[in-house]
Amino acid sequence: MNGSARRLRIGVVGFGSIGRHHARNLSAMSDVDFVGIVDPAPLARSQAAALGYRTFSSSAALLDAGVEAAVISVPTSLHEDVADEFIDRSCALLVEKPIAHTMVAAKRLIARCQRAGVPLMVGYVERYNPAMEVVRDFVAGGSLGRLISMSARRVGALPPRIRDASVLIDIGVHDIDMVAFITGARLNLLAAQGGMAVLDDRLDFATLLLDAAGCVVSIEANWITPVKLRELSITGTRGYCRVDYITQEAWFAPGQRYEPTSDYEELVKQYKEGSLIALPVEKREPLARELEVFVHGVRGGPLPSPSIALASLRIAEEATDVINRVPTSMQIQGTA
Repeated sequence: MNGSARRLRIGVVGFGSIGRHHARNLSAMSDVDFVGIVDPAPLARSQAAALGYRTFSSSAALLDAGVEAAVISVPTSLHEDVADEFIDRSCALLVEKPIAHTMVAAKRLIARCQRAGVPLMVGYVERYNPAMEVVRDFVAGGSLGRLISMSARRVGALPPRIRDASVLIDIGVHDIDMVAFITGARLNLLAAQGGMAVLDDRLDFATLLLDAAGCVVSIEANWITPVKLRELSITGTRGYCRVDYITQEAWFAPGQRYEPTSDYEELVKQYKEGSLIALPVEKREPLARELEVFVHGVRGGPLPSPSIALASLRIAEEATDVINRVPTSMQIQGTA
């Protein structure tokens, strides 16, 4: 964008844990005029105002202030209803993942935007994690050979902010999407198991087994583990990759012949030293990069298709159905 281009007027709906980060990033962007925050809760508006943001009690008030684009970061069950008001006013939208609470609602929202000619992007922020982009390109270049297996862990304590979504809908969809992002394959659910350990109204732990064009994928998501982990490992015929989403670090171990030893100390030495090689990652906040893509897209640049959200939501819904049908045993889902 050249220096004479008009600044894009954007607002944020919902000043929760993610909404405040959207506001922080948008207010720092040189090509954006951050109009303000919508939140019906007086406490949230008070917190936003204390940070210097203009606040609104309704979406209509924000729209009347002249926004051209908005970020929807309200609870998932409200995404569709909140988005409708902005679509009616031809306002471009970045809707937080997983776009909506059900596949039916997600398809309605996408169709409405398409009919109205409204730019729509879904906030799958891990796609803009520099470590994941490096690994995606590394895999695409054939450095791991044929992919054999992937394993993802996204676990931690229950966040008090989440009151309307299961662990699969809230965080599990991130890793489902990452598998599709890396492999480019249509995903099929093979098995799912999970349940409710600390909640009594929705899943708070789940493990999924997926097929991604012959690559077997295990995804673990829970709100039970007292340590926050965000990890992904990939094994291929030519090597192994491991990623830490939080630290934005990625490592590669090339395939090699195993040299057996009868000496225990040598065995321990081999284990400690290993052969992991750090991949070069230029670290940056993923959300800032995501918002830059959105702003560029609203100005006429390319936007990722919102249909990427449907693949992850489909798997999450299928897995939830399997788990709810027989909560205590593993079930095979014949979708391949």
